[in-house]
Amino acid sequence: MNRNIETIENENNKPAAAKFEISEESRQAFIRAMKIGYYKAFHKQGLLTDSQLERLIDMNTNKDNSRPAS
Repeated sequence: MNRNIETIENENNKPAAAKFEISEESRQAFIRAMKIGYYKAFHKQGLLTDSQLERLIDMNTNKDNSRPAS
């Protein structure tokens, strides 16, 4: 049985975007993971030193509580 997105949307009476909501916390965690992935790729290419990589990862894994409120 071949069903497309339009058929599923019409049956549920909901737009497709409503089915894939994520929390802000999850969105931020995903962004942090992507950044770290880029940093590791840059390191692998020789664009970052070991210490630069460590500092960037530390900056992105520390809790936001340590940042001053703006």
